Amino acid sequence: KGILNAYEICSASDRMFGVAISGGDFRKCMQTSFQRDGVDMLVARGQMLIAARAAGIQCFDTVFTDLDDEEGFRAEVLQNKAMGFDGKSLINPKQIRLVHEVFAPTEKEVRQAEAVVRAFVAQSAAGVGVFTVGGKMIDVAFIPGAQRTLRLAKACGMYEGDLV
Repeated sequence: KGILNAYEICSASDRMFGVAISGGDFRKCMQTSFQRDGVDMLVARGQMLIAARAAGIQCFDTVFTDLDDEEGFRAEVLQNKAMGFDGKSLINPKQIRLVHEVFAPTEKEVRQAEAVVRAFVAQSAAGVGVFTVGGKMIDVAFIPGAQRTLRLAKACGMYEGDLV
């Protein structure tokens, strides 16, 4: 029922900043078990992400319980990042490094985000709404993502600029 009511849960309070999925509970209710490719959690992950984004909060994936399966953990973390999760719930300190590595922006992403925000500030001041940065078309829809990248970089100690 939690997945069916995900948006109501995510928007229940203005104090809510994020939500996480419990894979164990979901798998039990769905009468399934862990699948290495993630198909067992795909619907739940997608619906939870959509609900969290609609409510304007963060979304974190469930724990990965096989501490000896580093390859499987890496694959799941990369899948989480590709799906749009903000991070992953962890059960062991040895999992922290990889999650930080995957979810922290790269130097290239930080430079690109900074270029996009700087160009947006300059172009919007000149009344221009659509422009290019590095050969790519940019408009207002790209700005929140670029700003988010800079906030993440700042939180990771990778950015000291003034655009966030």
